[in-house]
Amino acid sequence: MELNITNHATDVPFSFILQELLIGNIEKSEAKYEIYKKTRGITAIEVPDIETAISLHFQGGSLTIESGVNPYAAIIISTSSDNIMALSSLSIRLGLPHYFDEAGRRVLGLLFTGKIKIKGLLKHPLLLTRLTVIMSVM
Repeated sequence: MELNITNHATDVPFSFILQELLIGNIEKSEAKYEIYKKTRGITAIEVPDIETAISLHFQGGSLTIESGVNPYAAIIISTSSDNIMALSSLSIRLGLPHYFDEAGRRVLGLLFTGKIKIKGLLKHPLLLTRLTVIMSVM
């Protein structure tokens, strides 16, 4: 299992946390590894409360982490550092995020109240679903 992850955001401590989360999740699951290999596109995560942002450039079996929000990001997630963990606690059922348990309802509540904002949610559902699956610790 070769992940080929390059972190160019070494000035952003959050990038190492996310990198370790992704490596741990993908290495534990062959299904997540297969999804990782299919994932293509750029996503960004903004965390205003700690004044940081990173972009994840997925290229079908490799990932480059960059500082800031890439102007070509298809998905931009903006939320507080506390809510990042809520996203990673989503359950995955039949290869999709499950929103009908406690963790899923919490994420939906954060979305509906604007505490998590996802630009590109409707335009790029496949990329968002794949990101959610590989970020999920469940």
